[in-house]
Amino acid sequence: MSGPLGDGSALRRSIAALRQNRDQLVVDAAVLLSWIVVSAALFRWLTLPQWLHYLVLFGGVVVYSKLTSGWDQVD
Repeated sequence: MSGPLGDGSALRRSIAALRQNRDQLVVDAAVLLSWIVVSAALFRWLTLPQWLHYLVLFGGVVVYSKLTSGWDQVD
């Protein structure tokens, strides 16, 4: 298979990495989606500035990424 990904090994490695990290991917997506929804509702309810909401969103994502383990590497 030739094309933009070469012989297909990069595509196979990517698919293997997604399969290996499937559970962590689902947890990460659920946590981040919950963070977005809860913070948006809270900021709207408290009528706080939009720029502060963006700062809190970004800070929450950074903190979450520092607190959780990284995805497993596929060799």
